[in-house]
Amino acid sequence: MMNALRVLRHLIVGLAALAALAAPLWFVTAAFGGKFGFWEPLDGFRHVLGLAGLNALDWIGLPGGIGQGFILPLTAGLGLAALIVSVVFQLVFGRANAPGPGGYIAGVAALAVGLGPMILVAAGAEQRAAIPPIHDITTDTHNPPQFTSALIERRGDSANPVDYHAKTDPRSGRPLPEVQAGAYPDIAPFFTPAEPVLAYRAALGTARDLGWRVSTASEGALMFEAQDVTFWFGFIDDVVVRVTPMEDGGARVDARSVSRVGMSDLGANAARLRTFFEALDNSLGGQAPVSLQDNAGQPGDAPQTDPDEDPAPGSETDLETGPASDG
Repeated sequence: MMNALRVLRHLIVGLAALAALAAPLWFVTAAFGGKFGFWEPLDGFRHVLGLAGLNALDWIGLPGGIGQGFILPLTAGLGLAALIVSVVFQLVFGRANAPGPGGYIAGVAALAVGLGPMILVAAGAEQRAAIPPIHDITTDTHNPPQFTSALIERRGDSANPVDYHAKTDPRSGRPLPEVQAGAYPDIAPFFTPAEPVLAYRAALGTARDLGWRVSTASEGALMFEAQDVTFWFGFIDDVVVRVTPMEDGGARVDARSVSRVGMSDLGANAARLRTFFEALDNSLGGQAPVSLQDNAGQPGDAPQTDPDEDPAPGSETDLETGPASDG
């Protein structure tokens, strides 16, 4: 009898330990598989939502339930079972037959792995619900910076459209400019007393410092395009930055960030623009301006792109602005 119970205890503890290791490995594989090109990022994301089991939050009356699956509830259940078995075994059969610390460690680890993500999702449910389901954010809602035809083509037919004024909030039907103004009133143009070319170079350098992959850059047109790849899943968001000379001197810098896929960006594009302009402000305010002669490129030069950063060779020479609506 004792041997059979020991086998059962070892089995439960072993399964808990396996789940505590396998669940994070499964998530990391799904997330980084898309980032490194083994499958589409959206497929990896859907796979996680389809198997994670975050819908279990609905079962226990907590907010944020989404998707389907069983992995997280099962992992948490095995962890709880391992802890119960370890405690009961010690209470019933005495210290001489008590299990080692492995059972408790496996139980706590599996419980943390299973419950941790669900607690985080439930805790942020109210905040996520307040974010409008939009994915196209710009500092100029009247005349947003436009993407080049080459980038629109590179985004693909299945990507979100880039016609800013044609978009609406799918929940309320309100136009995107109105929704953005209400959700992100701080997203606004950046003004600097620096010369336009210097502002452009500072903006371009800031983008590269932030890890963006610059795909199109034209000092003559005072604009560049870049891609920012998310850490998890490898979603690609496109950014266009435009510098406009001011009549009384200085420059105005506008930017636009658009997700390629997904209805809601959960505030990621607005956060990206905030980070960019904060870094640009530090770049222009914290350092002496670079002389125009310090850079070999002059206004009017052909677009330049770092070959190591350009995801689509040849696109840097196409500055034709795409149509108002791409689809």
